[in-house]
Amino acid sequence: MSLSDNADPKVASSTPHARPAPPAPQQRPARRRRALTWVLATFAIVVTVAAAGGLLWQIAAVAAPTTGTFTTPEAYPPADPAPVLTSSNADAPVPDLASILPALLADARLNGVTGASFADALTGEVLYEQDGSTPLTPASSMKVVTAVAALLNLGPEYRIPTTVVEGPDEDSVVLVGGGDVTLTVDGEGYYSEYAQGASLQELADLVLEARGGTAPTTVYLDTSLFTDTVGAKGVPAAELGDMTAPMAPFMVDGGRLDNTAKYSGRHTDPAMEAAKEFAALLGGAEVTLGTATSDAAEVAVVYSAPMAALADSFLLTSDNLLADAVALQTALAVEGAMTWAGMSAAHMATLEGLGIDTAGMIFYDGAGLSPLDRITANGFTQLLLGATDSKAASVFQSLPVAGYSGTLDDRFGTAEEGKGVVRAKTGTLSGVSSLTGSLTTADGRLLVFSIISNDFTSGGEAVETAMDEISTVVAQCGC
Repeated sequence: MSLSDNADPKVASSTPHARPAPPAPQQRPARRRRALTWVLATFAIVVTVAAAGGLLWQIAAVAAPTTGTFTTPEAYPPADPAPVLTSSNADAPVPDLASILPALLADARLNGVTGASFADALTGEVLYEQDGSTPLTPASSMKVVTAVAALLNLGPEYRIPTTVVEGPDEDSVVLVGGGDVTLTVDGEGYYSEYAQGASLQELADLVLEARGGTAPTTVYLDTSLFTDTVGAKGVPAAELGDMTAPMAPFMVDGGRLDNTAKYSGRHTDPAMEAAKEFAALLGGAEVTLGTATSDAAEVAVVYSAPMAALADSFLLTSDNLLADAVALQTALAVEGAMTWAGMSAAHMATLEGLGIDTAGMIFYDGAGLSPLDRITANGFTQLLLGATDSKAASVFQSLPVAGYSGTLDDRFGTAEEGKGVVRAKTGTLSGVSSLTGSLTTADGRLLVFSIISNDFTSGGEAVETAMDEISTVVAQCGC
């Protein structure tokens, strides 16, 4: 039975349960040099390379919050760092990239359409570009857009709520999905290693406590917050069972059948499967669909890890589902609707707000799985420049480190000098390869860059190797 047809005023409305509004984006400081100090310090301090290859986000033990917001440093105090990256120097000379990049980008392996852009992180000056304004398919480099947009619009400390409210009678409750796909059953699961968030056990315990130990007999599942197709335009349906899951605003372990495997198969209805897990923890309540009203009293709420931790996770591991879930959170905050079109509008508005030329850009998803996505290499470098002096600056910490972490842990085999010097988001689809991030030159100058290649015939591994070698030569440049 769907509660949308129920006349009881507590559950009959189509209006989702009210949720805390995310903080408004901060204004960017005027002076880049002072604001860049933190970013440069990051490269001197470096990151922790954990078993999973990323930052270990330690959430402070505090009393149950009344909102989804932690304040710094409670949100994400860093673990003790292990030195991996070279330091940067704001007084280092600016390299003459025009003396080396034309020959490098003429590499025969890059025999498709290749856009490239390299810019100075301190001044914002574009040092060299080739077809930098040509819109190209970015693949997973799109996740950089998703991360920056979320951090700017939601804030690094924002956490996604999962709420239980009162049902139509004393024997029922309504489970309201808020968009968190990283929930675990009992604290152990796929995302527990990357971003320590909430568990169904925690939520069930809070519900039973609030009800004086009396278990409900019915759990109504409210997924009305997400109102769009389960897959973004252009994403093959087959990918929804492997590379990502059918989108829903409530999941356990990203809907994985095997919560230890990144590319596990996925549940066809991950929200319902998670709701059944929750009901079992409450003592075996019946689960059915329903919609809560905005005035239904809150019974219990749990929260995801902070947005900075979620961004760190999907940038490091290239998690498609988590990237899309975060992109849809941004859509909800900026456009008021958790839809793919809302996501596109929110991301486009974010880039335009940073003064980026968005001509020819198209965003259909936040993960980059859609081959119909388009962005320019210049757009990526300008986005990273915009992040340096904003609350999205933590994106630099989250990018994989060449030869050490995330999707770059097994790269740069023919470019040893780039290991620990280049850090970037990778992107791979059929006929598509990209590398977007930052590097420090031999003289200590911090640069941001993006290389995107489409329609090549030389093979994906060959193109990846060429990009690794190009970025390494730039990093070693004393030119």
